[in-house]
Amino acid sequence: MSVPRSICFENCRLAFPDFLAEGALLVERGCITAIWINEKPSNVPAEAERIDAQGRIVAPGLIDIHNHGGVTHDFVTGDPHGNNIALKYHAERGVTAMLATIMTETHEQMCAAIRTLGEQRRARTIFPNFLGIHVEGPYFNPEKRGCHKIECLRDPVHAEYSHFWELSNGMIRIFTHAPERKGSLEFCKFFSERGCVPTIGHTRATMEQIRAAAAYGARHFVHANNAIDWPSRTPRREGWLGTELMGMGALLAHTAFTGEIISDGYHVPLEMIRIILAAKGTESIAIVSDASPAVGCSAGEYMFGGLKITMDDKRLVLSAEKNDQGVSVMAGSGTPLIEMLKNYQRWGFGFLTPLRMATAVPARIISETKRGVLRVGTEADLILIDDNFDLQMVLIAGEVIHRAA
Repeated sequence: MSVPRSICFENCRLAFPDFLAEGALLVERGCITAIWINEKPSNVPAEAERIDAQGRIVAPGLIDIHNHGGVTHDFVTGDPHGNNIALKYHAERGVTAMLATIMTETHEQMCAAIRTLGEQRRARTIFPNFLGIHVEGPYFNPEKRGCHKIECLRDPVHAEYSHFWELSNGMIRIFTHAPERKGSLEFCKFFSERGCVPTIGHTRATMEQIRAAAAYGARHFVHANNAIDWPSRTPRREGWLGTELMGMGALLAHTAFTGEIISDGYHVPLEMIRIILAAKGTESIAIVSDASPAVGCSAGEYMFGGLKITMDDKRLVLSAEKNDQGVSVMAGSGTPLIEMLKNYQRWGFGFLTPLRMATAVPARIISETKRGVLRVGTEADLILIDDNFDLQMVLIAGEVIHRAA
């Protein structure tokens, strides 16, 4: 990217995590260098482009930590051109930073996909909203595989996941696994020591197994409510019937865990979203798209992780294959992240709550300190929006990459 010009947003409302304030904001050299609250800007560089926001909202850009691609492209295929097309599609819809999610595939295919992203980052040939890699699989419970290939599921082995890490050029930020798989604790320790978040998902783990994983660094749950068990009545080893909290019970009971919700209106019922947020608070749950390659496409058939998926005209995405019960499972979403924020607004959560859950919260989950909030010195990853989350402008590191017509 070229060095962006200075930009001063005037006559705007600034979106902080828990309040809106009238004021102005200055961007220079790709960073936020000044913020004025309830006052007009002063000492603005003469060369700066001055933008009258006309009362619209300047907010941090959206951060999507679980996204598989879009407009037919799947990050696991390892296509560098497709990677950039998918990243650009989401950037133009307000996602200024995202983790490209690699799902379960053969060892060779996952290596190719991770290597491609790592090399693109090293060569600076990847679209600038690429923030890192989320590896989702292959260390899952077959009973909770969802749309992941059952024949590719396996236990974590150091030789494999350490090779993934090397190929990524250190860009794996989240790695999801099932704690009941043999080798889980060593896996969690390896990635925690390297600043990557060992994450729990596609699991039938017990509370005991989850606590053990947490002791070795696991601290986040992918797509809460999906491919994970809720508390159930289970015979205890002492010989009496008790309650086993399982994955969702562990997430709700322990403050150390964060989670995420696919908020397309299909994956988690609104009533369940209210229960999760009431128990965890909105500071611990991120909104994620779990975007499939069908995002941005018309209804029809597509490929995802080497399997066929279908999307209907209401953007419900299902695997073409049936599970063990003969039922089609959801295969990611067909909904961009910003449309999910609009869902929360329709559901009565207001404006700042969903915005925070898609900016400050995911930034905190992956320890990203330079994004997710409006603060002097942070990256100028910004969106200009109205009160209905309709986009007017998107900036990444101070460079305008999208303007509404």
